[in-house]
Amino acid sequence: MIGGSGVSYRTKLTTFFLLATTISFLVGIYSYVSSRVLMNDMTQMLDRTQHLTGLYNDLVLIQQATEDYLFTRSSDSLQAFYDYSNSITALMQKLKQDMDYTQRGVKITNLYNMLDHYLKALDQVIIDKRNKKTDAYIAGYQEAKKQYDYIGHYIEKILSTDLADSAQKYANIKQEIDRSAAINYFLFGITILLTIVTIVLFSNEITKPLRKLVSYAREIIRGEFDVEIKQDKTSSEVRILFQTFRMMTESIKEYINELREKQKLERKLNEEKLNNLKMKSALQETELLSLQSQVNPHFIFNSINIGAKIAMLQGDKVTCEYLENFADLFRYSLKGLGYNATLQEEIENVTAYMNLLIVRFGGLIDFRISVPEDKALRSLVMPRMTLQPLVENAFIHGASQNEDGGTIKLEAEVRNGRALITISNTGREIPEETIRLILSQKYEKHKDQKRQGHTTGIGIVNVLSRLRLFYKQEDVMEIRCSDGWTRFILKLPLLKEEAV
Repeated sequence: MIGGSGVSYRTKLTTFFLLATTISFLVGIYSYVSSRVLMNDMTQMLDRTQHLTGLYNDLVLIQQATEDYLFTRSSDSLQAFYDYSNSITALMQKLKQDMDYTQRGVKITNLYNMLDHYLKALDQVIIDKRNKKTDAYIAGYQEAKKQYDYIGHYIEKILSTDLADSAQKYANIKQEIDRSAAINYFLFGITILLTIVTIVLFSNEITKPLRKLVSYAREIIRGEFDVEIKQDKTSSEVRILFQTFRMMTESIKEYINELREKQKLERKLNEEKLNNLKMKSALQETELLSLQSQVNPHFIFNSINIGAKIAMLQGDKVTCEYLENFADLFRYSLKGLGYNATLQEEIENVTAYMNLLIVRFGGLIDFRISVPEDKALRSLVMPRMTLQPLVENAFIHGASQNEDGGTIKLEAEVRNGRALITISNTGREIPEETIRLILSQKYEKHKDQKRQGHTTGIGIVNVLSRLRLFYKQEDVMEIRCSDGWTRFILKLPLLKEEAV
């Protein structure tokens, strides 16, 4: 089974497994059959003894009940007589199973006939007693008493014979048990011995070629790639392993030679890159000078602020508020994405943004804010421009898609040590596949551009990425769509206010 070269380990292991399983199955079948035969013999002996013993006990009791009725004429004694009579009749029916032409079967047949005659005699005695035939029932009782004594001795004789037979059968059963145990031990011993021999042969066959491979690998580690790898043909798996190892060694040798050539090329490329960097540095200085000549963003912010003050002085309250909101929004964007804001600052920025939209679109937008006056919650620190991109998304891809407008809600609460900030909107729901891609940050870049805000240019995936980096947690956002509402739920740990 082990020595055939070229035979796969799988074939060898399968053959061994089937052989061991077959032996174990045969041992189990033999043990089961032999135990069942022995148990049936024991059960049969016990049933016979128990049957005759029960019959003898009922015989004693019916005789006592008959005597009680003859002397006391008690109805209880009469009822007991009929109960025991029925019991004996039922046991007699079981005796028919043992009635055959064997020596014991003939005795059982005689016993059955005697019991039948005895019960009929007792019935006649009871009838004569009830009819007050004194001489008849006395004579009948005496005859029945003789039959009772003879039947009792006859049952004892059968039990004695059965006991002797049982002793002999017990000795035979014990021999069978000992022989069955010896066969089981022998078969188990063969199985264990076969398993040990097979394991030793398999382990030696597997480890021998592996030791060769280890020695070859050590030579390769020392840089000796010209080592000659002799193929081992123990099995198909080992042959493939040696072939693969040889090919791997040759590939490593070729790869190292290629690396040496690449190092030479990289030196030349690095020199060229250094020259290119010097040229780029000069270009950047030129671009910086060009940018300095452009309009300063702070100049634009100051101009908007002045326009708001003029509108206020002129009494144009709507224009004044519009310009003030636009100025607040523009000033907040000038702080840069590196600025860490509080939830209160983010709410003020979103409020300014939504006021601009409400002025533009009128009653088509219903914007609601529900944030408790909780200092710890409102001072929560987060990356700047976290909420506005989500509100923009709720407007662009949600509320604005309805002809009759829609509703946008900003809600916040503290639960289990976390701040739960929810931006929800009515309108078109996000497909489940898109939600999965957004949360796994696998949403394609060109698709993410479609979900960017029209003022910030910051997409949802960008917000999610910054939150995970800022809080060093993965579970910071959840997206739910149900009943015509789309909800972006931020689950942020409560951090102490930091210097921003």
